[in-house]
Order: sequence, then structure tokens, then C-alpha cells
Amino acid sequence: MFNVDQLWRTRFNQYIKDTRKYLRYMFNDHLVIVMIFLLSGLALAYQNWLEVVPRDFPYAPLMGALLALLLTRGSLHTFLKDPDIVFLLPLEAKLGPYIKKSFKFSIVLESYFLLLVFGVSVPLFVTLTGATMQTVVVILALLVAVKAWNLWIAWLMSFYTDNKARLADWWIRLFLNFALLYLVFARADYLFIGLVLVIMAFLLVYFQKATAKLNWKWEYLIENETKRMQLFYRVANLFVDVPGLKEKVKRRRWLDAVLPLAKYHQKQSYLYLYLRTFLRSGDYFGLFLRLLIIGGVFLILLPVGYATYLAPLFVLYLTAFQLVPMWRHHYNKLWLSIYPVKEEERSRAFLKMMTGILVVQSVILSVLVAFVASWMEVGIVLGGGVLFAYVYVNTVVKNKIAKL
Repeated sequence: MFNVDQLWRTRFNQYIKDTRKYLRYMFNDHLVIVMIFLLSGLALAYQNWLEVVPRDFPYAPLMGALLALLLTRGSLHTFLKDPDIVFLLPLEAKLGPYIKKSFKFSIVLESYFLLLVFGVSVPLFVTLTGATMQTVVVILALLVAVKAWNLWIAWLMSFYTDNKARLADWWIRLFLNFALLYLVFARADYLFIGLVLVIMAFLLVYFQKATAKLNWKWEYLIENETKRMQLFYRVANLFVDVPGLKEKVKRRRWLDAVLPLAKYHQKQSYLYLYLRTFLRSGDYFGLFLRLLIIGGVFLILLPVGYATYLAPLFVLYLTAFQLVPMWRHHYNKLWLSIYPVKEEERSRAFLKMMTGILVVQSVILSVLVAFVASWMEVGIVLGGGVLFAYVYVNTVVKNKIAKL
């Protein structure tokens, strides 16, 4: 006899087992130590900044926009797999309890990072508005409730086949989330806050009734769940080989101008290969870009001081550390063995490319420092970044790839 609760527990336990297996490699001792030092430095800089923050700091629109994005993104973690479209399709009517359990789990998981971001901003919120702890607790509860609303609306919209309808829904929810949070953080009249909540309640009731007789779109749900797991596997693959990872190659035509840096020459074969891999395969370039943006945000928002010197080094360290697995990206490709190029050229090309990537990051971060600090700080960040890139790549990275 089919047991819905047992099915969900089996899928949930398998999910926890898969993620835990890779998380222990991702949060290794080196990364944890660096994170502790970085977070300690950022906490100290944040505390000092709170003492001089201007009273007209635009907290409401900035945090409203950031939290609205976190509220709008995400969907139910259904744990569905490809064979389910055959074996579970006839049992769709009995899967109501399965979705309810997935909904509850999704609220807990999706709310964690949301509340963490808001929690970090609470001291700033209290400093600017003088809000009490009771107000903070009410906002926390509101964020969880609104996140639950977004997740359920996203689930109801999965019943539609029109992608334009889903896109329109995403933008509407983003606008409503921002409007609600802006009004809350700006301490607006309760009448306006209540009006937004009424509109959100109306949308929930409307879509609940509109989708009551619609069937699941199994292909869309399975594709969504597959993308979610592949994203996790791509991140985990930066630390350890992941057998379940399905590699994707993106054209990125706008980066073609970078490829001529590897000149057309026999000795440049591996440099061209790894440069092309970095720009187009997996998530290597995306990782480079995300860390660069995070570092840039830290440099611009945090006061000039220790954070100005530590943030770029932290970005460079994470970039270099997480790009090392690219060395084994072509490990199973036999055609590399017929290259008429010495094996020493391979490691030399990889280290040269890694150094170039870190130097580019150093230059871009130094340019951003120029907007908030003096030329002396710019020179220190640039010089320190270039020195770190050369030393770290030719010592730590060189030793790591020799063992892979």
C-alpha cells in the first residue's frame, strides 16, 4: 500500500545524506578559520560604523529591496525525480500531505538566510529608528509569514504552463514585497501596510481557487528540482569531485575578446584550454564574478580601515581556493594525452592563468577602493593583491595541483 509519509521521509533523508556528504568538504578547516577572522574584522568595522552612521542613511529602500529579492526568490523543495513522472503521476491526487510537508520544510530552509540577513541589519535599524526589541520580533514574524506566502504562490503558479504568467507573477510579488517592507521600515501608517497585506491575501485566495482543478506540471517541477540540486553540486564541485554533476557550457560571446590572450602557439595549448574552460564551462566564471561583486560591495559600504585591506585578500583567497578543482576538469578526457606538449607546460599554463585571474581581481578591487579611499590605500590594495596572487599561486596552488 502506498504511504505518502514514508515516501517524503525517504526523499528527505536522502536529500540530507547527499548534502551532508559534500558540506563536510565545503566547510573545511582552512575556510572556517578564514571566515572567523573575516567575520570578526567585519563585525568590528560594522560596530565602529554604527557610531558615525548618518541619520538619513537610506535603510528602508536598501533593506527593503534586498529582503524583497530574498522573499521573492525560491520555490518548494519537492525532492521530485525523473522517474516520478511515470510512477507517481497516477497517485497525484494522494500527494497533498507530501506537498504540505515539503512546504513546511521549505519555509524553514528558505527563511534561514532571510532572517540571517535581517538579523545582521538589526543594529543599524535600531540605531536609526530607535525601535524596540518587540518591534524587531514582530518584523521577524512578518518576514517568515511573507516568505510562506511567496512560497505558496510560487507553488500555485507552477500549475500554469505559460512562462510569461510566472514571470509576471514574480515581478508582482517583488513589487508587493518591496512595498510592504519599505512601509514597515519607514514606520509608515498602519493603514498603508494593511492595504498591501489585503492585496497579498486577495492574490492568494484568487490563485488558490483558480488552480483548484488544475493538474501538476510534472516536467516543470522535476526540472526545477533538478536545477536546484545541480546548483548545489556545482558549488560542491569547487571543493571535491561530484559524480552527479551535469556540466553545462555557455557561449558567452561577449568574453571572446579575452581568448586572444592565449596566443596561437603549440606551447599555449593548455593555456588556451584552461582559459576557455574558465570562461565557458561549469560555474568558474560565475564564481569569479560573484566573489568580485561581494568584495566590491564590502569595500564601498564598509568604512575605510582594516576592512579595506582584508576584504580584497579574502576575495582573492576564496577565488584561488575554489578555482583549484578546475585543474581536474579535463581529468577523464583521453585526448589530452596526445597533445604534443610537455606535462610541465600544463601546470605552468594553469598557474599562469590563475595568477592572471587574481591580478585582474586585484586591479578591479583597487579601482573600487579609489572611490572611497585615498591613493595610498589604492596602492596598498593593488600591491598587496598582486603580491598575494603571485605568492599564493606559486606556493599553495602549485603544491595542491601536484597532489591532485
